[in-house]
Amino acid sequence: LNFDLKSDYLIGALSKFSDEFKSEYKNNDREIIVEFSSPNTNKPLHLGHLRNIFLGDSVSKIYKSLGYKVNKVQIINDRGIHICKSMVAWKRYGNDKSPDTEKIKGDKFVGDYYVKFEFEYKKEILGLIKKGLSEDDAVKNSSLMKEAKSFLRKWERGDKEIIKLWKKMNGWVYDGFDITYQSINVSFDKNYYESETYLL
Repeated sequence: LNFDLKSDYLIGALSKFSDEFKSEYKNNDREIIVEFSSPNTNKPLHLGHLRNIFLGDSVSKIYKSLGYKVNKVQIINDRGIHICKSMVAWKRYGNDKSPDTEKIKGDKFVGDYYVKFEFEYKKEILGLIKKGLSEDDAVKNSSLMKEAKSFLRKWERGDKEIIKLWKKMNGWVYDGFDITYQSINVSFDKNYYESETYLL
């Protein structure tokens, strides 16, 4: 069912709702945190993120209009095997390309390598199965997955080369995220990073 509402009707309805809503709350000096978006750094923001971003930003504005001090934050999932998959794919197939050389947003660029990893991984598994391995043995013997796990272990040990690559690729993603956030006029007061909190 599709229907249209005239703007003046919508504005009137929202104004009435806003007045009723505000009358239930007294302005106060309370401080709250609204956490939203919180993406992974192995792919661009997608429709599901946008839904959560608009919801979180709207909730923040409602609380602000009621007199709260609002802190808008996100917890960025910047570590783990999924991040290492993008890193392995770029290392194997990237030929030193970058978002600048390809004229593409950084988060989309890195996301393409995550997809590339999954494509090549499935191809590798099928190839091993055709050679007579069971599916379980093919998964265990995947050179791509072994390399991704190796990257993760090296990252956790603080390997300088892996950390350097991780910072470079995450930097590309953050640049891409920033473009998206600016285009939808959303900002955050603080970013938290899983890489700094996961051991806690």
